[in-house]
Amino acid sequence: MRLLLPLLPLLLVLSGPAPAAPDGGCQPELQAAAAVLNALRAQARQCGGHVWPAAPALRWQAVLGESARRHALELARRDRIEHVGEAGQSLRARLHEAGYLQRLAGENLAGGPETLDEALAQWLASATHCENLMAAEFQDFGLACVTGPGHWQRYWVLQLAAPAGRPEFRSNPDR
Repeated sequence: MRLLLPLLPLLLVLSGPAPAAPDGGCQPELQAAAAVLNALRAQARQCGGHVWPAAPALRWQAVLGESARRHALELARRDRIEHVGEAGQSLRARLHEAGYLQRLAGENLAGGPETLDEALAQWLASATHCENLMAAEFQDFGLACVTGPGHWQRYWVLQLAAPAGRPEFRSNPDR
C-alpha cells in the first residue's frame, strides 16, 4: 500500500479533470426553488387575457423531481425541447411510469436559461406556461435542470400535478 500512495497524486494529474456530470451545473437548490415558485404563485397575475388569482403553495414531490430529471436528461441527450418522449410517451405516461398517480398534470419546458429566474421569466411570458404556474389545482411539483453539449446547453423541466384521490379545486371555471 505504501508504494501506491506516492503514485496517487501523479495518477490524478495524468487523468486530468473529471468530465462534468451530464446533469450538473444548473439544478437549483430545492428549498430556494420552492420558495421562488411559491412566492410567484402567492401573487395574482395576468397570463395572456386571463387574470389568475393567487394560488396555494406547491409541495416538492421527489417522484416528480426524478421524472423531471429523467426527461431533462433525455432532452439534453437529444438536444430537443418537446413534451413527447423519444419512445412517444406523454407526460401522463412518464408520471405513471414514475409511480405518481395524477388527477391532473402539466409540464413547462425551457431550453437555454442559465437560472431558474430566467426560466420563470420565459414561462411567465407565455400564456399557457404562465397558466400552468398559476393553476391552483396543482399541488405538487418536481423541477430539474441539466446541462448538455447541444444547442440549448441547459434543459429545464417543471412538472406540476395534483394526485389522484384528492378533492379537486378549480381556479378557473373554464378548465
